[in-house]
Amino acid sequence: MADCVVCQIVAGKAPARKVYEDEHTLAFLDLHPISRGHCLVIPKKHVQWFTDMEPQDGTAGPFLKSCYVVARKLKHAFDCEYVTMLIRGTRVPHLHMLLIPSVKGEENLLDKTLAFHHWCQVRMKPPFSEPELDTIAEKVKDAKV
Repeated sequence: MADCVVCQIVAGKAPARKVYEDEHTLAFLDLHPISRGHCLVIPKKHVQWFTDMEPQDGTAGPFLKSCYVVARKLKHAFDCEYVTMLIRGTRVPHLHMLLIPSVKGEENLLDKTLAFHHWCQVRMKPPFSEPELDTIAEKVKDAKV
């Protein structure tokens, strides 16, 4: 897609600090990092949403494998405690997994935000009753793929 900045990176028409590449995927440092080593992993094929990938198109497997490989690279490169994996896709219309390392001794906004979220969540009244949760579980289980 010509107007997609991620596709421009794949085509070599926009700069990126590449950290991993294979036939199907590319990983590069985020322009506005949350933490040291914060990367984006993308499929080279233009896919807007994670749910747009079809099992038969051969995108999902290589994409998730590359996410795993880059997360392991980050873990070893920075001796981080863990790597947060996040797919949201609201600002950039090209599927991307954010890999955000939590480096020992370094604070980052995502970890603080998630810690605050957890603090609030465990103190709030659950928004759904037990029967509602049963209904929700059945609805997801029975939903068409």
